[in-house]
Amino acid sequence: MGYFFLILTVISETAAVIFMKLSDGFQNKLPAAIAITAYVLSFIFLTFALKYLPVGLANAVWAGASTVLVTILGIYIFKEQLSAVQFIFLSLIVIGLIGLNFSRSV
Repeated sequence: MGYFFLILTVISETAAVIFMKLSDGFQNKLPAAIAITAYVLSFIFLTFALKYLPVGLANAVWAGASTVLVTILGIYIFKEQLSAVQFIFLSLIVIGLIGLNFSRSV
């Protein structure tokens, strides 16, 4: 159940960041309102996830997974560029997240 809430946390936080970008510095009110709502939801979902998961693991997965998702969406939605070095370091985040989750079950 903890990972279910953690996935919802990551999705909500990712949506919040994308809608913050779309709000153009809070000039566009609807994307701004969606961003704020999504952030509130992300904290609610994280609170539920923490009932089941260690705080360090949950926070690392939340931060890392949302960073990777926001980067991927930034490339596709906003046509942002990703250098080879940035790709390598994002890959290290993914490797770290996999390692954290596998080490938890060992």
